[in-house]
Amino acid sequence: MADCNSSGQVRLMTWVVPRSVSTAFTKFMSFACEDSTIIFEPYANAYWFGPEGVQDATHRAKAKSIMEETNKRTSITGGREPSDYTYGFVKEQLDDPYTGKKLVFSKNGACTVIDKLEFLPKDYRHVFLFRHPLKVFASWKKLYQIFTPHEFQLDEVAPVMFPPGFFFREMVELLEHVREVHDPKAIIIDADDILSDPKGILSALFKEVGLPFDEKCLQWEAGDKIAEQWASSTLLPKGNEVWGFYRRALESSFFGKPSALPDRSSLPDDVLRCTDVSMPYYEKLYAQRLLPK
Repeated sequence: MADCNSSGQVRLMTWVVPRSVSTAFTKFMSFACEDSTIIFEPYANAYWFGPEGVQDATHRAKAKSIMEETNKRTSITGGREPSDYTYGFVKEQLDDPYTGKKLVFSKNGACTVIDKLEFLPKDYRHVFLFRHPLKVFASWKKLYQIFTPHEFQLDEVAPVMFPPGFFFREMVELLEHVREVHDPKAIIIDADDILSDPKGILSALFKEVGLPFDEKCLQWEAGDKIAEQWASSTLLPKGNEVWGFYRRALESSFFGKPSALPDRSSLPDDVLRCTDVSMPYYEKLYAQRLLPK
């Protein structure tokens, strides 16, 4: 691990759309700074499974069935259950001073807090991590197929799994709020830029937030052992064991090259519909993205 010698503590909140290399990015951050606390997806637990999350009965039944099936098939016991997460608990967890830590880092889906903005933490820099909608939706549909063996239309999936703004609208709305209230210089990063030029993008990010960058951190230990040190609910180990949610990211040891943008003619109509609705938001983010210094 690289040693972070910056004066003062860096607190970094990363907001993501799905399938945007965000868990691999979280793993990288674990190794990039030795004295760190990683808080993994606390708002996702509150949004999907907590008592103050999505309230529609059909949606809550879907979330409940996912966790029941997960618990039935896992050998993992103990730990904090996702249903324990209230938004108040999440804010307290994030606002903790973590005395002695050089870095406090958390990763969350932007859609999981857009209706609970009063529970955003204080004194964080904010990063918004996104990716081209064609890649996001093609990959998300494959992931959701795990829970839905029959044919389905992505834009008809229950909002608990697929929010009405298709993730991108929620991200732009959250970005505008964060820049107005919390962090006027919130940083926007295209995940494929990290994959194409990890040294250039990540060194620029570290300079922006006040962390020393060591190129050696671009190679890290393979396997999920580091994730045992993260503050998370049991959704992380259980979901990885049963569904493989994070398997590829946790097995990673570097950032691989980005895949080519899929040809539209190879994708189903629902993926294309979601992409077309989301492109104006994507283009707004892309125009403001961080570039290498």
